[in-house]
Amino acid sequence: MSTAITLESNPIEKDYEDYICAYFQSGGLYVEKSIIYRETEEILELDIIFTDFDRDNVTRKLVEIKSGNWGFSEIFKVKGWLVYLKMEDGLFIIKRTKDSVDYFKRKASDLSIELIDNSDLSKTNECLGKFLHQPAEEKEIETLRFSYLLERKLLKQIKDLKKKYPENEGFKNLDDYFFKINSGTFFSNSPVRRIKQLFETYIKYKNITAKICHELESGEYDEGVEELSSECFKSLFYKAENSPLQIALYIEHMARLTILKSCTEHLLRNHKGTFWEDKFSESLDYLSIPQTIKSGLEVLVKEPFFHRYPVFWQFFTYVMGGFILTDLKDKEYSYISENTGIPVEEIPNAFESFNKLFPKSGGWMFTMPRSNIIWHRFFPIPFSGIGANHRRFIHLQEFTEENKTYEELAKLINGQKTMTDIIKWNNLGYEILK
Repeated sequence: MSTAITLESNPIEKDYEDYICAYFQSGGLYVEKSIIYRETEEILELDIIFTDFDRDNVTRKLVEIKSGNWGFSEIFKVKGWLVYLKMEDGLFIIKRTKDSVDYFKRKASDLSIELIDNSDLSKTNECLGKFLHQPAEEKEIETLRFSYLLERKLLKQIKDLKKKYPENEGFKNLDDYFFKINSGTFFSNSPVRRIKQLFETYIKYKNITAKICHELESGEYDEGVEELSSECFKSLFYKAENSPLQIALYIEHMARLTILKSCTEHLLRNHKGTFWEDKFSESLDYLSIPQTIKSGLEVLVKEPFFHRYPVFWQFFTYVMGGFILTDLKDKEYSYISENTGIPVEEIPNAFESFNKLFPKSGGWMFTMPRSNIIWHRFFPIPFSGIGANHRRFIHLQEFTEENKTYEELAKLINGQKTMTDIIKWNNLGYEILK
């Protein structure tokens, strides 16, 4: 029997950043983290930016997190970021308090920074409550922290592979792709300009998973390759094997999600229906956006809950694992609705939003053969493993912790291959996390 993987009960450094980030995401916010700014040799990193998508507005907040020592220099650094990013205010969250913390709070407030003392982790919901749409749930926090840990391990693999195989074009391109979607385009003040930059990167590295597959098989990185070989397809999806291709799937998925987020931000900033920016330079950026994106925007802006689609997709990715169990669909839709603010009847529109921006024959969601699962096409399987594990907490709430097993879950599910797929995905997630 496999040994259970546990999370740090007293998290520090990156684990503590994950812990705080999980509260924001579980609370209904869209989170972006570990955003790197490069200027020649200078490298600076933002811990978290969260975006709150309301019906008529979108607000962003910078969050700096300290689990260890801190002082005025760290607070002033946050002020510098706020000025540079043209943001009004920010948060400075500390895990280690000081006797003079109230004095620091007053001084931080003078700089439009709210200093939050989180030295008592049992009160984190209380500390962050005013920023959240709903209280963060313990099991979601746990699942999100596992997802973030998985994410960090996958991204480290790419750095390691790039260093170990310097002649491999695919690994270099994959590292660059993630940097550009997560950080390189982030510092564009205009959502329209960011959409343009993101889509240019998306097109440049389109089908990168297939190209890396071809390079691994042939030794050649070929820009003309558009489809996975049958062997790579089987390895990824039928066998759910640990492979650099799983990381490529993750980065391709995140590129689409980031474009969706930027599109939603654009629509809200332009008052839901105005597609032209005030400044001429931004108008040129809009004109250069592909017609598929503009057509998608025209449809999305008319949907009553489009403003929550980024939160929906981030939750579907990091918590639900990119799939729905059809036997338990009603309960899963209700669960997603409670956590994303999208009514159950609007969830089909939320799923279809990907297809409106990135049209795909047959759509992005499909029912797996001999398996009662609706799955997002080309979704990174390790994250499906996280979602598989989370189903035990959603559907077996009345059971004690030790009895929330896959054997009990299997009693609620039909389909010849359903549990086989769930356990296969779980095992891959476990293999990478252990």
